[in-house]
Amino acid sequence: MKRDYAGVLASALLLAFLPDAQAIPPNLPPDLTLKVAGSTIQDNNLVKVLENLCLSGTLDTFKDADPKGKSTYWKAFFCQIDSSKVPGLTLLNPKLLVLKRNRSGTITGVYPLMEPNKGINFMGVANDLQAGQQCIETLPGSRSWACRTGQPGDLFKAIPDMGVLDTDPQVYRGANYNPLIDDVTFSQPSPSAIAAQLNIQNAGGVLENTPVTLGLRNALQEAAIAQGRMDPVCLTDAALRETADCMPSLSKALIASLFAGRVSRWSDIQVQYTPSGSSTLSSKPLTDFNKGSISTDLVHICRRNVGASTQAALNSYFLNTPCASAGTLPVEISNPAFGPVVLAPTQVTATEYCLADLNDGSNNGALNAPGTKAWAISMLTTERNTKLSLNYRFIKIDGAAPTPEEVAAGRYQFFVEGAWVWRKVDPKPSGDLLVLIRRITADATTPSLFGRLNADIAHPWGTGTFIATSGQDYQPGVSFDPNAPVTAYTHAPDGSLDNCIAPQVRSDMRLQY
Repeated sequence: MKRDYAGVLASALLLAFLPDAQAIPPNLPPDLTLKVAGSTIQDNNLVKVLENLCLSGTLDTFKDADPKGKSTYWKAFFCQIDSSKVPGLTLLNPKLLVLKRNRSGTITGVYPLMEPNKGINFMGVANDLQAGQQCIETLPGSRSWACRTGQPGDLFKAIPDMGVLDTDPQVYRGANYNPLIDDVTFSQPSPSAIAAQLNIQNAGGVLENTPVTLGLRNALQEAAIAQGRMDPVCLTDAALRETADCMPSLSKALIASLFAGRVSRWSDIQVQYTPSGSSTLSSKPLTDFNKGSISTDLVHICRRNVGASTQAALNSYFLNTPCASAGTLPVEISNPAFGPVVLAPTQVTATEYCLADLNDGSNNGALNAPGTKAWAISMLTTERNTKLSLNYRFIKIDGAAPTPEEVAAGRYQFFVEGAWVWRKVDPKPSGDLLVLIRRITADATTPSLFGRLNADIAHPWGTGTFIATSGQDYQPGVSFDPNAPVTAYTHAPDGSLDNCIAPQVRSDMRLQY
């Protein structure tokens, strides 16, 4: 179905003279199109930046209506840029369409940039090849649209202009190498080739965690109370149970063993404790706590697909792979008879449902057809489930809670520094598109923006997921500032970002403790 672009362009002329510009319909031709692929979590940063750079009232948001992706596979943003806020643009208040691809994870923001002769899928917002409107506004005037992706022309092949990652791009090799994107085979790039072809801008710190099913969290609380390591009051009030003081902890060593596939049954974990009224140390299986919450004691793992940034972050921190030749490979093969049972959701929302379904014996995420009730562990960034609407919970690691304050103090170390990347050799972005890329990536990585994002990420046990680092050349204050969080610790202590490096302070820099 062809559009009447004469009327559309007339509307565009009218739009330019409105004192308070209105929302832009999805079929209005953009002046600039920016195609971004990779990490889902950085969408939060992108939206905040666009809210500032776009003329008031012109920002429309588009999400896919794919039931599997739960509106996270494909996104788009359409607005009119305020040229006064982006020095260097040649166009006056250009209409910008940002197409964001999240499906398949962070590798989509690396491999296609290294092989620009191979396109990957992006979601359009005004498909002219198929009858019927592709995107429908969810509520009149909401500027929020749901878009069809299943008809010819809804998705189209293109090369990303930019990638956005939770980690640095060179970790997507070895155990993190996934050659297939949209049935196209990509080669495994070397760190030296990436350094030669890509601009890599440190995007700051993102807190990672290994959340567990609610039933397992409750069992760990009961076990910690039996050991005298947690106050029994944690079980007396449902709200209190969610606080930092009542947050159970697992050791880095045990978590590494679980994700390496070395622990088959939760009953193999023996809890050492002294029973009430006795002076003799005793032990019993972890599964003796919170009895009745599971139908099997097999360890269940909701790992991510190969190439996802959360899986890559976990592999680096816990298993030292691909960081060292002696690194441990993460478990991939499921053993439904003897454990561990391994599931591999392909998107972050599906990962949440993997945990919740195993806890509840449901199958909302289509990974638990038998309706099994099991304890499971997974990997997620910490901005999710703030309302506790899904039955999984974040945990402490080695006694430290996953908060920006604990990162700044050097106690919580499972964080990664992300990257915005774009080509520095042809075909590379240029002109107004490059001006916008540089402005967006600069604005998306500041301590003040992280503070604004963190204010919206409030858990009962702490607030925030983002933190600026000394690797971005930011200096921490004398005390921690939640409005502009900065840590002296970085995976780039000598300038070059590498999340295989344990967090370190840059030389001669003050640090919080």
